[in-house]
Amino acid sequence: MALTSPFIIDLTEAERGELERLTVSRSAPFGRVQRASVILALADGASNAAVARDASRHLDTVRAWRRRFAAERLAALCDRPRPLGRPRLSLTDKLRIIATATAAPPGSDTVWTHRLLADRLNLSAVAASASPVGRILNAVDLKPHLVRSWLTRPADPEFFTRAADVCDLYRA
Repeated sequence: MALTSPFIIDLTEAERGELERLTVSRSAPFGRVQRASVILALADGASNAAVARDASRHLDTVRAWRRRFAAERLAALCDRPRPLGRPRLSLTDKLRIIATATAAPPGSDTVWTHRLLADRLNLSAVAASASPVGRILNAVDLKPHLVRSWLTRPADPEFFTRAADVCDLYRA
């Protein structure tokens, strides 16, 4: 016994016309054209598995498209908004990483590591790992694990304001 989907697709004449127009369109986005052809095949009675095989898509993708079309009709053919990617660190956070990496290490026998810098700065959850710290230090070609004493700066409370002034001067 074949399992049938609970999301039945019955097309109106206007919807069928729009879907057929989309499937032969040469200017519509490819994803929209592919979704339209999948919905047409499903409306004609093809199974999810057969349509997925013909469209070279995963079965779960075809099921999701069927469910969305049953709920939203033609609006389901549009692309969904994508996440913006991983959050970025602000310029201030990057400067704090660089300033801390050029400061004296926390102990007399230790050197700065990416993990130690991330833990010391206690940045946002994104920067809590050593990877963003490593990328920032690599971008400015700073290797704090190789620094002995010539690059480390004294703990000066006005360092950050002076460093910001110098950075503004270079940007201008």
